[in-house]
Amino acid sequence: MLVLNKSVNSIIAKTKNFLFSEGHFERLGLMRVVLCGTLLYLAIFRQFNIDQFTILSLIPRSEALGVYPDFYRPFFEYFFWPDQFAPIVHAILILLLLLATLGLTNRPILFLTWFISQGFMNRNYSMLFGADVIGALFLFYISFTNCTDFFSIKKYIFKSEKIHKPQIFSDQISTVFFRLMQIQICVIYMYTGFEKLKGNSWWDGTALWTVFANPQFTGFDLIWLRQFPLFFAAGTFMSVIFEIYFPTMILNKKIRPYWLLLGLFFHTAIGITLSLMTFSLIMISTYFLFLDRLDLRRWSSHRFLNFKK
Repeated sequence: MLVLNKSVNSIIAKTKNFLFSEGHFERLGLMRVVLCGTLLYLAIFRQFNIDQFTILSLIPRSEALGVYPDFYRPFFEYFFWPDQFAPIVHAILILLLLLATLGLTNRPILFLTWFISQGFMNRNYSMLFGADVIGALFLFYISFTNCTDFFSIKKYIFKSEKIHKPQIFSDQISTVFFRLMQIQICVIYMYTGFEKLKGNSWWDGTALWTVFANPQFTGFDLIWLRQFPLFFAAGTFMSVIFEIYFPTMILNKKIRPYWLLLGLFFHTAIGITLSLMTFSLIMISTYFLFLDRLDLRRWSSHRFLNFKK
């Protein structure tokens, strides 16, 4: 019984340390900059692209949720603004994303930023991209974290040598959502990998070729790569292996840096060849969650990072 009690207490202590330990704010700050900066770019592009923004307002507000398949239709409308105010609210979203990128925001304002962003997603289902869906998901997560203590210009604006230290309770909330984001990205990768196994082209090694050979998907003429069939076979199988085994490899501290580098190459290649750089940047922004805090201290000496000892 004594051994069992020690084991249970050890598990409880490790779980508390995993969920409620402090010290993740540097990584949250880096993620915030890349994530919100990418969403800011997407919002600005749509605001000033006349054709796409006209499409943004074609579906009447009363019929917006009707275009959803039954399985994906939300239970209620996130968009609270009338149709004629859509451009104004979207401009407000751009301002909020800019403030978030610079670190001039807080949790309630970040949550409002997510709510408006989610509203436009529900309002315009036919225009969604992977970057919108994944980006909004992680924007929701970081809105519960204290992600603006680092990599923020607030220190310059408020002329403070030391950013206010969060309360312990706030630190615990940030850490819980930090861990949830780590788990979420692992689930996304693993689920995507297993979904790929349902397609025959992922088993016979031709999946990448079907994408690269389609000019609708690629921004370059890549037909010449047909001379290297082994390239497509290896790339197809490595994509599946990378995604399915992402959670396992990330848990191993020795393998983790190499797997993150592989993922960086993987998403950069996708972003360049398939013109999906915004989606790639959203995914890469989550990699900061797995960096070592001490490495971040060694790699950067910029004074507005405000590293705490």
